[in-house]
Amino acid sequence: MSQSITQTEANDKTLLTYSALNTFRNCPRKYKNRYLDNLRPRERAEALSFGSVIHTAIELWYRSTDAESRLRDVLAYIDDAFENRVVDANLMVQWHLATAMIRGYAERYATEEFEVIEVEKEFVGEIRNPDTGRQSQTFRIAGKVDGIVRCHDGLYLLEHKTASNVDASYLDKLWTDTQIALYCHYLREQGYPIVGVIYNVLLKSRLKQGKGETQEEYEVRHAELAAKNKSGKSTAKRQLPETDEEFQSRLMDWYSRPEAFHREFIYLSEDRLAMLQEEVWEITQQYLDARRRGKWLLNTSNCFSYQRPCEYLAYCQSGFNANVADNLYEIAPPHEELASVDSDSQPF
Repeated sequence: MSQSITQTEANDKTLLTYSALNTFRNCPRKYKNRYLDNLRPRERAEALSFGSVIHTAIELWYRSTDAESRLRDVLAYIDDAFENRVVDANLMVQWHLATAMIRGYAERYATEEFEVIEVEKEFVGEIRNPDTGRQSQTFRIAGKVDGIVRCHDGLYLLEHKTASNVDASYLDKLWTDTQIALYCHYLREQGYPIVGVIYNVLLKSRLKQGKGETQEEYEVRHAELAAKNKSGKSTAKRQLPETDEEFQSRLMDWYSRPEAFHREFIYLSEDRLAMLQEEVWEITQQYLDARRRGKWLLNTSNCFSYQRPCEYLAYCQSGFNANVADNLYEIAPPHEELASVDSDSQPF
């Protein structure tokens, strides 16, 4: 069992995570909202919620040492995650998709070509001035990766993702995954000679469960078919709703296809890793300046991304009204991705 961040944190430097760093780079005001004022939206995006369930399910899959019960245990976790699906149609949709996705994954990767070395590996590393090599006196960086595996040519990060489709554009975007490249650098410093990243992509099926037709819809269709028949009659029967068992079977057929899962290997560039170190240093210096002057600029060009508004848009539009903050947000500590970070640690 690897040490937790709480155990390895031995000084009073401020912990920096990639999420916080990237938030500050994109919009200093959003950073203040989340990491200084500790505001977290009360409602989470559906896509994030589903992705979190799959992420945990895959984590459980690779942590399991019991080959016979691992799938049963993971499916039980999914059942619990969507326990209200009987009364919530949206949760039922997500349950069907998650269940079939994991069952399909278990069949596709029943035997792996790599050895799992670490699962949900946490780390803390030193941020250094790229010109002098000296450690920052203010910050350290902390993070967690999905997994580390050994292939025939060395160690790789194993990064899990869900996606609606994998095309050339999607694969090109993987190269821009600054977070994972940065984490590779820090894991190297901790004795893991990472040579690349395996992106483990699980595709989200677009299949929908058949709803059948109402009596009225059936009568209209029956009449139309009868009108086209010389006898003026039709033997058409009413289309009934697709049962859960029938839909799961259809989903499993979909997940048996080769394109339902994809693994992309990306090798690390030493030049890029060096460039990332410079970026991290510069952003920490910009942060120190913003903190000193108390200036948290609002970057309106970042209010909409991925075809949806920023979760703090309403708050910013209100002029940071306290009532809006109370209604739409709750107080929650930052760095949720690092569950073992000590509650007394200072956030960046």
